[in-house]
Amino acid sequence: MAVWCLLACLLQGCAATDPAPHWQVRGVQRIGHSAGQDAATYFELGKFHQARGQLALAADAYAASIALEPQQLAARNAQAVLDARQGRLEQAAKALLALVHDYPEAAQPRNNLGYVYYLQGELALAAGMLEQAVARAGGAALARNNLQLVHAGQAAALAQTTAAATVPVSAASAVAPEQAAPVEIINGNGIRGMAAQVRLRVQARGMAVSRLANLPGFRQARSQILYAPGNARQADALRLALAQRGEAMQLVPVAGLARGAGIRVVLGHDQA
Repeated sequence: MAVWCLLACLLQGCAATDPAPHWQVRGVQRIGHSAGQDAATYFELGKFHQARGQLALAADAYAASIALEPQQLAARNAQAVLDARQGRLEQAAKALLALVHDYPEAAQPRNNLGYVYYLQGELALAAGMLEQAVARAGGAALARNNLQLVHAGQAAALAQTTAAATVPVSAASAVAPEQAAPVEIINGNGIRGMAAQVRLRVQARGMAVSRLANLPGFRQARSQILYAPGNARQADALRLALAQRGEAMQLVPVAGLARGAGIRVVLGHDQA
């Protein structure tokens, strides 16, 4: 009975899609009652659950839609995006690559695959796939925004490589008052893939990331940036770079950090 209540709500237009800033998932504009549209109904039900954070139910609905129409684009694409947003990047990339093959003129699987490559650190692959999405109808705006992220990451990587190759020996051996310190990123909220995503944002600012790790128990409530002496300005710049829509991360000076790190970012549940 609960499922049919949800479907009735969908038919009345009460559900909204979940507009992620990087992913592209298109909805079905209308649901009818013919047997040939059952797959579309389950797709809409999946979006309904996903918008409410009921990810297991969303995955089940997408799977039901795919079982009824295995070669479709909509639910397969939505399931791949759901996998990626939960940190299952390899699984998402494999599914999206199959969609790119099956739908050579579609923009959205190319945009989504390009962004998955970006999250995996495969910037050249990401750029190529997003450029293909930009060239196709219906995906230019979102793919262009994602392509800017990729180009920023490529520029930061190139600048870092160039700087390392051109630093004179005397300058490299000198001790500056505040050199760029390696950054550790600790996942304290348990969301898979979040530390890897933050690593890309840190690297895009020209900072090296020395280690990713998990905080046992994942009970960090508020995100923090811990910094050892001599790294205050870099820590503050990192705080501004990582600021979300809400409150910026808390800066915490410490006497020292293990493993030679100068800065440690601990991701809390406020980043979820």
